[in-house]
Amino acid sequence: MTKKIYADHAATTPPDKEVLEAMLPFLNESYYNPSALYPEARAVRAVIEKTRSDLLDFIGGGKDGRIVFTGSGTESINMALHSAVSGFRGKNRILVSSAEHHAVLNCARSFKGDDLTIEELPVDRYGAVSPDTLKKHIKPDVHLVSIMTVNNETGAINDTAALCRITHEAGAKFHTDAVQALGIMPIAAKDIGADYISFSAHKIYGPKGIGALYAAPSAPVYPLVMGGNQEGGARAGTENTVGIAGFGCAIEILRKQQEDDITHLANLKKIFLEEIAPIPDLLINSPSSGAPHIISVSAAGAEAEPCLLHLSMAGILASMGAACNASSVEPSHVVEAIGVPAEYKRGTLRFSFGRDNTAEDVKKAAQALAFVLKKLR
Repeated sequence: MTKKIYADHAATTPPDKEVLEAMLPFLNESYYNPSALYPEARAVRAVIEKTRSDLLDFIGGGKDGRIVFTGSGTESINMALHSAVSGFRGKNRILVSSAEHHAVLNCARSFKGDDLTIEELPVDRYGAVSPDTLKKHIKPDVHLVSIMTVNNETGAINDTAALCRITHEAGAKFHTDAVQALGIMPIAAKDIGADYISFSAHKIYGPKGIGALYAAPSAPVYPLVMGGNQEGGARAGTENTVGIAGFGCAIEILRKQQEDDITHLANLKKIFLEEIAPIPDLLINSPSSGAPHIISVSAAGAEAEPCLLHLSMAGILASMGAACNASSVEPSHVVEAIGVPAEYKRGTLRFSFGRDNTAEDVKKAAQALAFVLKKLR
């Protein structure tokens, strides 16, 4: 049987074995509701609060920053945007990049009709928004700017500190979706200065179903879900203790080996790019200075769907881009936004490597891509 090479870590990462072990106690003997008052429940509460503190420390959020646990990165994004919009007075424009994740785009678009105007900022060839572009579009009537830290399809990295500074100088709030950034680059929330930052555990070898929102001390957080007073009133419902414990363990692992992970991923990216360089009519949509784990390519004379099917038969698991668009065979909005030429659009593929991939895995993936493209063309 062909060994499977998983090359879709930007979609999700396999849970680390230590993470699974850390979660198990909360599925059996430590099942208590963390809101109860007896000692067993308070011990569960202590795990939640430790994870909250550890995450805040890991992202450099300072003692006054706030972490709210959510059900996903998408929920964290929605909570941030809704919280920011709930307080708008006299400013009616929201700026987002045209290459944002749909969690940002569709949430922002849902505000239309509430006396709010949504403007999508143009991006460069790789999907980043330059500070100069933001300066041209931001005006005193802008209430919120939301620009992702790392593009999930191309790996382009935005200068969030500069973008946030421009936003605050204009008197607006700034949110960044850092779901794809956590674990593959250092994050210093206080240095960035963002009002809100969104995260998700399953991108860092943690479990699905648990996300987090960082809010700066001055940033209001309003609940999307009404009920009890969990998460300081920001998110009703009994906390996902199992997921939070897994998130906490994933953070502990990152603290020990993030630098090694980044170096390893950068080396894998370098090898992959060298291996696919001889393939004719292949565009690279990921900047050399981008995230170390994502490589987007577009092939002329090929269709992404049959390419992925043939790659899968060869044991290579890759994607067309964002996993939330996996059911569509049409080029993604990111491909459109970065201006991939028409003859290349439909042949866009994303390879994203991870902690457990080897140099040999990457070489095999590149060889399989070359073979499949030659066969299908």
